[in-house]
Amino acid sequence: MARDVTGDPNATFGEILNHHPGLLPRPLDMALSRVWGYASNEARHVKEGREISRDEAELLVGLSGIVSTYLVRKLKR
Repeated sequence: MARDVTGDPNATFGEILNHHPGLLPRPLDMALSRVWGYASNEARHVKEGREISRDEAELLVGLSGIVSTYLVRKLKR
C-alpha cells in the first residue's frame, strides 16, 4: 500500500518512509520502520530452526492491516 500511495513500486518500506517524511506521523514512522524490519527478518525470511509464535504473527498482521487502512484513507483525502 505504501508503494501505491507514494507511486514508488520498487522501494522498500524503510526507503519509502525516508523519502516521504510526512507519510506517517513521527515518531510512529520510525517505530513502524523497525516493526517492518523485524517482520522481514523474523517472519518473511525465517532462518532454519527459528520459529515465530502465533501471537507475534498476529501482532504483525494486525499492525500491517491498520497501517494499510491508514494509508488508504490518507490517499483518498
